[in-house]
Amino acid sequence: MLRQPLPFILGGLILTAFLILSAAPALASDSADPAGSVKSFTGVAQVTRQGTAPAALKPGDRIFEKDVLTTDAVGSLGLIMRDNSLVSLGPGSRLVVERFLFAPEKGALASLLRVAKGSAACVTGEIAKLSPDSVKVMTPTASIGIRGTHFLVNVDEASAEKEGR
Repeated sequence: MLRQPLPFILGGLILTAFLILSAAPALASDSADPAGSVKSFTGVAQVTRQGTAPAALKPGDRIFEKDVLTTDAVGSLGLIMRDNSLVSLGPGSRLVVERFLFAPEKGALASLLRVAKGSAACVTGEIAKLSPDSVKVMTPTASIGIRGTHFLVNVDEASAEKEGR
């Protein structure tokens, strides 16, 4: 029976662990479920992800939890969420996808959007049908529980300034 020297075995284990751990962040970001995707836009529409600079959006781009979505003064943005909800942002808007979870087979449902500025129109999807209490929209001055199928939120400049955005 061949005996491997202990330092050689330990070195191999350390190298393997390093390779696995260094690949973990990339694997985690690739496997994260998107909250939705961009369907359409006009003007300038951007996304800011934690720790990154704003990036232009285009149809097909995926949207994730914690993304901050903005439109310029003449822009608009149309999103389709994973539960088939539709979200439209008007000019000069800022929306944060605070929480989005759609795993009905596990009973895990949540949609929490924060309209920090501007306007957003929504048509609810599967989450609202399966668990209406799991859909919420926040503004700088109110928190809205959803009971219907479509709604419009408008946050004026004075309210947006209260939030500091």
